[in-house]
Amino acid sequence: MTRDIKTEKEDQNVLTGCRIMRENNIGCIIIVNQSDNNNTKPVGIITERDIVRILGSLKPSSLQTPLRDIMSKPLVKVSINSSVRDAIQTMQQKNIRRLIVSDGDEMVGIITDKDIFRTILNNQELIPILLEDKLLVEHKTVYDQFSQYWFSDILHRS
Repeated sequence: MTRDIKTEKEDQNVLTGCRIMRENNIGCIIIVNQSDNNNTKPVGIITERDIVRILGSLKPSSLQTPLRDIMSKPLVKVSINSSVRDAIQTMQQKNIRRLIVSDGDEMVGIITDKDIFRTILNNQELIPILLEDKLLVEHKTVYDQFSQYWFSDILHRS
């Protein structure tokens, strides 16, 4: 997981979200609701796909849309104690590519499908474990994405 989570307040606009993603070379930001005592609570997520949908509407005024109006919610979370298997199953069931990792009520990281693929690629002993458990067979889409990522990585190393 990545512990350096980029966040933005829900009243900021789409253009601000785009700048954060570009400046940090990331594909999403977590949207937070800032309370009176300066605590922040994660309430949604904005992804590159959300931005593309806004830009595809061909309405320049859409860039001023508050993030709260386009963010995906509720956030889907996994516990910091969850397994790779739990993360894969949750992503597959919810048809998403990113999960918030929490320790109780505290957001401690974010895990993406690429993080999982990278972990499996770097720890190939996980493959037989996952296959033996029939996890990847049950979740063919995730397995196909992993295969594409794996072979793409091998080609880039050549």
